[in-house]
Amino acid sequence: MTTTTRPKMRSAVSGWRKVAIENTIARQMSLARFKLGDLGTYGGVGLRAVYLSGPPGVGKTQSIVDQETKWLARGLVPLRCRPTNVNELLDYFEQARGVRPLIMEEADIIFRSKPMFEILKQATDPLTPDVLNRMKGSGSKKRMIQIRLNVPIVVSTNMDLLSDKAWEPKLLPERDALFNRSMPIVIPSNAHALWEWSVYLALTSHLTQSVTIRNPTGKGALVQATPLLVQAAAIEWFTNHIQSLAVISPRTLKTIAQLFGRAHRGDLPKVILESELQALYGSEPRHVEIPFQADWATLLTSMPKS
Repeated sequence: MTTTTRPKMRSAVSGWRKVAIENTIARQMSLARFKLGDLGTYGGVGLRAVYLSGPPGVGKTQSIVDQETKWLARGLVPLRCRPTNVNELLDYFEQARGVRPLIMEEADIIFRSKPMFEILKQATDPLTPDVLNRMKGSGSKKRMIQIRLNVPIVVSTNMDLLSDKAWEPKLLPERDALFNRSMPIVIPSNAHALWEWSVYLALTSHLTQSVTIRNPTGKGALVQATPLLVQAAAIEWFTNHIQSLAVISPRTLKTIAQLFGRAHRGDLPKVILESELQALYGSEPRHVEIPFQADWATLLTSMPKS
């Protein structure tokens, strides 16, 4: 396997500030936030569905949580669900009552079940009826009910929604028809782009700034500040081990910073720290060049925080 080239060296604040517009992960996450905000309040205004696809830990869930907060501020309570069959999917649409946004994370099964796929197609097609008639109950209690399908829909998955290999061939035409209404946001599994995005978040947010440790009194856990040099050491370790890590993501970097912080606070023995870090390794090395190092401590204090 060929070795990919390093990303451009960003040693100064001016270079790292450009990540927001130059990094492919950053651009896709910005698109995700825009599309989530463009979902109709009651459906049918703006987009009807947003599909987020990409590796774990990059920020898909955080983007959804941020949008949930905005919905809650408007009095809309999202319905989180993970249907396993078409009947469960219809039950959730019924519970939504044509108002509550449906949020389905790790919902790969939807894209592998033709009956569920058909419901999703009808729910997002402005030219088909927004109401589905369904028989419910049994025996003498069986009755026809109407289910409103036009609600904001968010589907998040680790599956690459644009890769033909991830789909059953018979569903490919259906996929294209569905995504013509709302193209999925696919976060690429590019090691260097993921590394750069992760470090950028550490420099511009509070990703590595705090650590949770055990309370010696036996009460609730304590949240402590992580010293600047410990945060910098975590970024350095993350950078030096890009070839070995199973997952390169902000979540992984945060985990590393937590481990370093606990060890610094005396809450994690060295042998346990080494074991936990080793557990982050993948089964096979990744053939990429190790990115350039920078003065992480200076960047952590110089980059503006959001």
